[in-house]
Amino acid sequence: MRNDHMHLGSFFTTYLGHHLAAWRYPETKTEEVLDLSLYKEVAELSEKGKFDMLFIADVLAHNEEDIEYTPQIRLEGPTLMAALTAVTNKIGLASTLSTTYHHPYNVAREFSTQDHLSGGRTAWNIVTSAHDNEAQNYGKSQHLDHSLRYERCEEFVQVTKELWNSWEDDTLLFDREKGKFLDGSKISPIHFEGNYYNVRGPLNIPRSPQGNPVLISAGASPRGQEFAAKVADVFFTIASSTVEEGKAFYIEMKQKVKSYGRDPNQFKIMPGVVPFVGQTQKEAEEKLEHFQELILPELGIGMLSRYLGIDLIEHSPDTLLPEVPSLDQYNGEKGRFKILSELSRKENLTIRQIARLFARGQGHLFVVGSGDQVADKLSEWFLGEACDGFNVKIPYLPGGVSDFVDYVTLELQNRGLFRTDYEGTTLRDHLGLEYPNVKLKTNA
Repeated sequence: MRNDHMHLGSFFTTYLGHHLAAWRYPETKTEEVLDLSLYKEVAELSEKGKFDMLFIADVLAHNEEDIEYTPQIRLEGPTLMAALTAVTNKIGLASTLSTTYHHPYNVAREFSTQDHLSGGRTAWNIVTSAHDNEAQNYGKSQHLDHSLRYERCEEFVQVTKELWNSWEDDTLLFDREKGKFLDGSKISPIHFEGNYYNVRGPLNIPRSPQGNPVLISAGASPRGQEFAAKVADVFFTIASSTVEEGKAFYIEMKQKVKSYGRDPNQFKIMPGVVPFVGQTQKEAEEKLEHFQELILPELGIGMLSRYLGIDLIEHSPDTLLPEVPSLDQYNGEKGRFKILSELSRKENLTIRQIARLFARGQGHLFVVGSGDQVADKLSEWFLGEACDGFNVKIPYLPGGVSDFVDYVTLELQNRGLFRTDYEGTTLRDHLGLEYPNVKLKTNA
């Protein structure tokens, strides 16, 4: 029996919910998609539910295939999370930023600033971006090759961490009497020279309350998994089909972490889960069916075109999928590509059928039921040592958060599997992550 508590992230996007038709649901606050009030409500509900963190996904382009049928508004993640520091007190705040289209010095400053202003509650979800339409917004015709962008990403993160560590913890003196603001001997340039970046440093912001903001990765490919094992504190994954498979993957990833000389206990594995929750199973199933009825054929065609890398615009939604590229040939999000291509091949489903199946959970663990039924599923995975917790993909905003907190969180607390209150003040405290020590480079 595990003696630790599961970790929970409250995940949302400005799609207005993880179900792709969430914006059409009457209880979704669709018209508030550009209002801080909506995200403030989501943050406050999540903090009420004692979630470890609030997490926003982001991409750097819209999807032309279905722009008319899904919310394509993408509020910039770090800015939104910075705004939410003022209306929250304990919950962690995680935002996505791409290493492919930013610079390490800017990213180090951005997340260090957030960590100071939030009192140590910031996390960076490290992504490399995945689509050509993102590249084309930054003057490139095509996105970087999958292996190259991860190679570049590793160096990016190394630079960023060295910048965060270019100040010692006790550098600031504020000695008014002697007129000494800080101890200059405790700040050091990093003089980084790599294959992709040359950065002198040091950072012009002191070390933050967490030492380094928490690092998150979610790459599903073998290369993405190696990257996560090497550098991440938290790994968001697509759940395996069964608890047994999840446990095998959990053990494999912990071993990878150990092979890099890291403590596996300092690496939290949190698969995604999409919960449709009601007071009863019947109520939850009826809610899901309402959502499923809101899926338009055009939405399914656009979604599948994007994730499979093939143009389905001229195809009828009631026909089978045409032949798709091999996984090796695909340069986008390999995790979702693998799920969809295998689903098409094994189940012999039409485009419409695949879209309806995928739209509800997008490949993540999917649970429909009452609070105790959803808690049963989460408990089974956690107690079976198939995960350290879950990234809860909220189906619709803000009501999906309330559903989970009111019915599932309470049941998990009653079982002793989740906190009843925050015991610390930083995100590292919530996650049980150690404070990272700093070792300055020698001045040169």
